Amino acid sequence: MRGLGVTEALDTLPDAFRLAFAVLTQLADVWFVLGLLTLLYWFGERSPLSLPRERGALLIAVAFGGLSLIVVSKQLFALARPPLAGEATAIEHVPGSLHAIYTNAATATGYGFPSGHALTATVVWGGLAAVLDVGTRARRAFVAGTIVAVVCLARLVLGVHYLVDVLAGVGLGLAYLGVVLTLARRRARRAFRIAAIVAVVAVLGTVSADGALALGATAGALAVWEAVGDRLASSGQMGFGVGVLGMAVLGGGFVAVYLLDVGVIITALAGTVVGAGVVAMPILGERIGGREKDGSAQNVSR
Repeated sequence: MRGLGVTEALDTLPDAFRLAFAVLTQLADVWFVLGLLTLLYWFGERSPLSLPRERGALLIAVAFGGLSLIVVSKQLFALARPPLAGEATAIEHVPGSLHAIYTNAATATGYGFPSGHALTATVVWGGLAAVLDVGTRARRAFVAGTIVAVVCLARLVLGVHYLVDVLAGVGLGLAYLGVVLTLARRRARRAFRIAAIVAVVAVLGTVSADGALALGATAGALAVWEAVGDRLASSGQMGFGVGVLGMAVLGGGFVAVYLLDVGVIITALAGTVVGAGVVAMPILGERIGGREKDGSAQNVSR
């Protein structure tokens, strides 16, 4: 009923399409969007995008809130996915060493309505289109809309969602993005507070690893921004070496907790550390950079 015949029609496509869309769906996967937004928050000011740090933090807050909203909405509706959503079709064309990666990308479990990938793509790429100053607003909206459409099509081609699922994900994502941008007025602190409210609702609705991770990450990020947000907004450029180290430690920790079953309490605590670390990293980068400069000056004086 929810597929409106689209899911069945796409099931006849050649396997090559599934292989390609298993890659394209990563444009809205948690690891990719959070990694992208973290790098933009850390280095956006020195990039061609000229993204101020507070706007980068705003985007992280929007993403955290979107992840919590996915937990809330899926539990609220509790509608199943297509019957074959858990089967990795076309896997015979994938090298054996990549079977686990492909299976993770091309399959899905749990509730299917609304599509989490469609919602995430909408809030993240739509958020980027809204806060960036590069190009015209129409061009940014076109690029964002194209990426969202590709992600939605990918979820349908892979057979992990019905058409109604992705449409609902886009609609809910647009509504949430509009509310946050209106209420926050480009202030990261307000966006983090809104995300925290959604995260609390998610955990109160159901105690799950995803909800605990989103709540922990949001709480850690909010605590840091409340404490030193003004300093972070005006902090200097981070060194690439510090960024690589931070991404390895924080990114690796996030992925490990996201993939492993370590219990909701540990998941929430780990999420808090990661969320706080991501937001606080520019200050840490300043301190490390300052120590390196001091050390170089002392060596020269000797």
